[in-house]
Amino acid sequence: MMRIHGKRRFHYLCLIVVVLLPTMLIAPVTTARQTIDDSTVLVAGPRSTAATPSGDQSLRLAGSVSGIATLDPALVRDLESAFMVRQVFRGLTSLDHALQPVPELAERIEISPDEMVYRFMLRADATFQDGRPILADDVAYSFTRALDPRTADGERSLLAGPTYLSDIDGAAEVLDGSSESVRGLTVIDDRTLEIRLVAPRGTFLMKLAGAAAVVVDRTNVATGGDWWRTPNGTGPFAVDDWSSPNVLVLKRFNEFSPGAATLKRVEVRLGTDAAQPFNLYQAGTIDLARVPTDALDRVLDPTSDLADHVLRTPMFAVSFIAFSPEVAPMDDPHIRRAVQLAFPRDKVIDVGLNGYVSLATGMVPMGMLGREWAMDLEPYDPEAARQEIAKSRYESSDRVPPIRIYAGAPAAAVAMRSVLDEELGLTVDVVQVEWSQFLDGLARGTFASFELYWGADYPDPESFLWSLFGSMSSDNYLDYQNREFDDVLRRAAKTLDPDRRAALYQKAQALLLSDNVVVPVYFDVRYTLIRPELKGLRVTPIGILGLESVWMER
Repeated sequence: MMRIHGKRRFHYLCLIVVVLLPTMLIAPVTTARQTIDDSTVLVAGPRSTAATPSGDQSLRLAGSVSGIATLDPALVRDLESAFMVRQVFRGLTSLDHALQPVPELAERIEISPDEMVYRFMLRADATFQDGRPILADDVAYSFTRALDPRTADGERSLLAGPTYLSDIDGAAEVLDGSSESVRGLTVIDDRTLEIRLVAPRGTFLMKLAGAAAVVVDRTNVATGGDWWRTPNGTGPFAVDDWSSPNVLVLKRFNEFSPGAATLKRVEVRLGTDAAQPFNLYQAGTIDLARVPTDALDRVLDPTSDLADHVLRTPMFAVSFIAFSPEVAPMDDPHIRRAVQLAFPRDKVIDVGLNGYVSLATGMVPMGMLGREWAMDLEPYDPEAARQEIAKSRYESSDRVPPIRIYAGAPAAAVAMRSVLDEELGLTVDVVQVEWSQFLDGLARGTFASFELYWGADYPDPESFLWSLFGSMSSDNYLDYQNREFDDVLRRAAKTLDPDRRAALYQKAQALLLSDNVVVPVYFDVRYTLIRPELKGLRVTPIGILGLESVWMER
């Protein structure tokens, strides 16, 4: 998740995103890739499994202390909710263990030679959880609904769909209210849907694996209200009991067409019952938990009883502070550069996070697309920062108006406040906002400066560069405008050669950083406690994508 969901998927520090296992115990769906008459064809194969379950097949998790905001896929805006949506709903594609898109509810995908037209053939045995067949019309309805501002009571900024579905021809007209249907969606027959894009997009199948692109039941939605509390889902697990605000119980959907899960039950604690997951894990009441920063030294000590339970993975996620170049005093480029020069990011990480995360060397995490993305960021230099202030229209620190930074969970902003006051005499006001209000404020563009943790919605640099800073992106919370930056990213989106595409992404990242509108702080590294009896976690640098591959050996 997560434009806040980020967005919609604003990606928060989710407790149930785990780490990359050294080996996978369950193989992904086998997908055959063929070329027929210059068209690319993907065909789903059977799931293979090495599962050896024993004992009670129940998994216990700690979810959000604030509760699940929604399970409506069209409105999901946080990583926690996106994770739950993926357990209950599924779409045409999913991501395998290598984060490559593969057919999910689709059995076959045909891609035209120009990569403008995709034809999806649904699995013949794909059904909703009430047994009704999933038809191509259901997919078209779900995509259209995810793009329709009426789904969010007219607030298109609250929709999750644009991030994932805007590549489809006609999506823009639905978003602006000038059309009620997406002209690029054509139902060929009950099992066949054709999708035409505006332009070739190398990330299109990746994005169809996102939470907003899942299939929902229009009859279920038509019941209105919080229909998503009793959803007729399309995923491997169904909602079994949500009568208490403090626990959500899922049960296995035995007829899930790509392959039924091994787990029979998933219990997710919510609200106050989910508080202090590290303590809950030590008490034996949940099966996995993130290690708090202040406990890492103790837990990672080789003599610790928990040392063998810890797994570590670098995540495709970045923490950063962003400044609108349209709002004073950050509308002055010299002030923006002064802030960059006076903020010792490496010291903040070493002192505040004990060095357990990685220093951000840009906005694109290391290892994405199997590449390094480091940029030559300017080093800490408070004297050069003071010179920049002298060059600004303010001329001296005492004339610079306060810088106000909003955050749901301020950390780097608090450190910045102290440093800029001590080194430059600048005033920084840090405003902490309740999480749901922070998400709404971001979506509506009401914060000129903010601190945010952003995890990739899909495993491509586009999820950071275009999603957060593209002029037409719904997640561009700064309303950042840079014509050259946009042009480079558009060229990257249409470029299929991986080396050329990567070079364009790097150029775009350099353009963004040269504007000094963003201060990258750290790339996240997760340390997760996982019980020895919990096997087969399907985990990736963008988190757990599904629980259908998990089993217990008790």
